[in-house]
Amino acid sequence: MAAGAGERQRRGDARLRRAALLAAVGELLAERGPGFSLAEAAELAGISTATAYRNFSDTASAVDAFFGELTGELMEAFDRLPAGADPIADIQAVCREWVARASRWGAAAVHIRSPRGVLARRGDPFVGGLYQRLDRLVEAAIRDGAAPAQDVRFAVLMWLTIFDERVVVDLTGTLGWTVEDAAEHLTGAFLRVLGV
Repeated sequence: MAAGAGERQRRGDARLRRAALLAAVGELLAERGPGFSLAEAAELAGISTATAYRNFSDTASAVDAFFGELTGELMEAFDRLPAGADPIADIQAVCREWVARASRWGAAAVHIRSPRGVLARRGDPFVGGLYQRLDRLVEAAIRDGAAPAQDVRFAVLMWLTIFDERVVVDLTGTLGWTVEDAAEHLTGAFLRVLGV
């Protein structure tokens, strides 16, 4: 094996170990909240504790990385959705994607929520990015005449409230609804708030 190929293999293996560790962090968060050790996450991931500590300095930094990955993936998924001529269809597509993703990581994310309000955290990269994306969609619906003129800040805040991951977890986990049913009901609730 050439030197370049060997280095690529090592980097690929390191990425796989890090991904396994972050998956274990998510699983432990969902089960117990943040009260677990990095060694426990390493064991669950099937890697050594030393490898875990090469990736993260402590459990808190691993939890931060887990949250960073899931929020980054959510934003990327929203950005990949094709924008159409119908702003309501665009809102519905974002809602479906949101519920599908939150049904997978919502049980873990509920343990790492901020006590501060959304509007107060618009300077945070994730909250600000999410807010901007939702704001654009609401503005487009108003501009197109699909929704009545209104306070966009309130509309976005209601969108975030209705699609809170705890609600998604209750619907899909506790009540056993399908992702499709949860997305349909939550989207309908938001569209009613929006005045559509």
